[in-house]
Amino acid sequence: IEEIDGNGVVTAVKTKNRKTGEEKVVKTDGVFIFIGHNPNSGFLKGHLAMDDEGYVIADERMRTSVPGIYAAGEIQDNHFRQIATSVGQGTAAAMELEKWLAERE
Repeated sequence: IEEIDGNGVVTAVKTKNRKTGEEKVVKTDGVFIFIGHNPNSGFLKGHLAMDDEGYVIADERMRTSVPGIYAAGEIQDNHFRQIATSVGQGTAAAMELEKWLAERE
């Protein structure tokens, strides 16, 4: 991205191909800049199952490989990585943990 155009709102983005030098203007209503993502899961290495990229593996109920440990949000979601999905997953994990604890009373 070379330039973001607009007056109070985004109207276009000027891009430049770093290999060819080609410049292009793309009309748009918004810009989302994403520079990469690495899950902050290093402290869990050797304790929970993880994939090759370091994301904690969790099932549809947010359960990990260790009973009573749940994972939600960007530490286990290598697809969406959005606040909205993280909040939903956190809610699901809390509800599942509540059930898990109730079964042990």
